[in-house]
Amino acid sequence: MWLDDVRPEDVGDRFAAEKLLPERPQEALEVARRIKHPWYRCQALSSVAEAVSSRTDAFCILAEALSAAREQAEPNRVVTVATWPLRTLLELNSEAAAREVESLIGTALREEHGLRRLHALDFLLAAVAAHPSLRAQVAHHYLHTAQSCHGWRAERILAFRSEHLAAFDLPLAHQLLTGRQANRFVNKARQTLNSQSGRGDA
Repeated sequence: MWLDDVRPEDVGDRFAAEKLLPERPQEALEVARRIKHPWYRCQALSSVAEAVSSRTDAFCILAEALSAAREQAEPNRVVTVATWPLRTLLELNSEAAAREVESLIGTALREEHGLRRLHALDFLLAAVAAHPSLRAQVAHHYLHTAQSCHGWRAERILAFRSEHLAAFDLPLAHQLLTGRQANRFVNKARQTLNSQSGRGDA
């Protein structure tokens, strides 16, 4: 199991690296690199990359972070933690980020469990929400996966993401909820979207 591989030092070193930032990035990098668990190493390296002043150094550290993410066996976990460095990469190098998004979509689609695949694509869609072409690319697979996911967990994921996307793409936000079973999550999201649609018409 994934949690069985996590050591207290992994969690502690991630926080230790973050405490060194932004003033002591080189020390933080050394701490981050000694973390054994790839999930926490990826997160710590991402925080360092965000803090360093050199774009070249940041790009190299982000590559380390993405490599750490891919050390994991489960596609869902690879994609979800890879969104940490991806968010910084989107601001640093849009072409490299686009290639990474395409690769992460492929990883997510290898996840056989539908809800876990939706979870991975949900993290990815959140990361690229402000980037129209990447948003559309991820949304295509997101909507296809959502068609086979049912139950309150799926509805909650879709409802939360639709509310988030409303600020970037209101039609897509509505599309996420089309045909979904009514529950407290979906009902709240629909009310939020309808109120935003009303303001747009005013």
